Amino acid sequence: MDPDTTLINEHPEQLLLNEDGSKQKITWWNSWYLCPADKNVIEYHQKLVVKMLRDWGYDGLKLDGQHMNQVPPCYNPAHNHTRPEESVEMLPQFFKMIYDTARSIKKDAVIEFCPCGDAFSFFMLPYMNMTVASDPKGSIQIRTKGKSLKALHGDKVAYFGDHVRLTGDGESFASIVSVGATLGTNFTWPVGSRGANQTAEQRRRGELTPDKEALFAKWMGIYTDKMLPKGEYMGALYDLGFDMPETHAIRKDDNMYYSFYAAEFNGKIELRGLGDRSYRVTDYVSGKDFGAVRGPLVTIDGNFEQYLLLEATPE
Repeated sequence: MDPDTTLINEHPEQLLLNEDGSKQKITWWNSWYLCPADKNVIEYHQKLVVKMLRDWGYDGLKLDGQHMNQVPPCYNPAHNHTRPEESVEMLPQFFKMIYDTARSIKKDAVIEFCPCGDAFSFFMLPYMNMTVASDPKGSIQIRTKGKSLKALHGDKVAYFGDHVRLTGDGESFASIVSVGATLGTNFTWPVGSRGANQTAEQRRRGELTPDKEALFAKWMGIYTDKMLPKGEYMGALYDLGFDMPETHAIRKDDNMYYSFYAAEFNGKIELRGLGDRSYRVTDYVSGKDFGAVRGPLVTIDGNFEQYLLLEATPE
């Protein structure tokens, strides 16, 4: 909670306090912790969720900040804790309340949880239905986080690849689409309207130029055509540590989708997980035809730079 908010001015007793009675500050956000085990804090946030989704009509919530993963023990005497650690133990239940309240208002409400570059707390994973790559610095983070979070959550929980402009390495679109993540971005439009306090590089990366608009339209078309988030991510088919090049696979209906990543690769690649039948293999970005093959295990020539995205369709 920001220090100058009405809530804190009127109800300072809701704060989480250290053992010496001082407030627990979150430096990046210039905020103080509220205690998630205090009944008044819980009630306040429950009413806030109701206001946002029922009264204001929003369809979901993005919960954002690395400090959501954990809180310190609370020594505020106003909360009558039996032990200071109650604040730590009750944090997952606090987020469960937010999730359950939102879904009771709108059964399809999206509850996205973003720990801002940190790993996800295992104890919070049940109380969200969208995870996120969480401020990736490179596209490999989009892919590896996708692999690990799908292993933990399965395919029933959406995974957001985060804003494609964050990595700036040219692979973000391919990485998001190929691991079955949700595609999205943010931008400033029209060109030239970005804030004066932004650097030239920040403006360049954030503005929706005609070239970027065409690129986004291209990948959004591929995304909506294949809709790989509705497929099954086959995480056990390839190992990130031992299989080269880096490979990901998704089964959707009778089709198999493969993505290969390397700075440069010239050699044989394996298409695993196919049935004992004939398939037509195509590059679903460029449209290149790799010909007919027969499963269950296929080896083809894979010569590419950065990435190669293939679709195997039964003939």
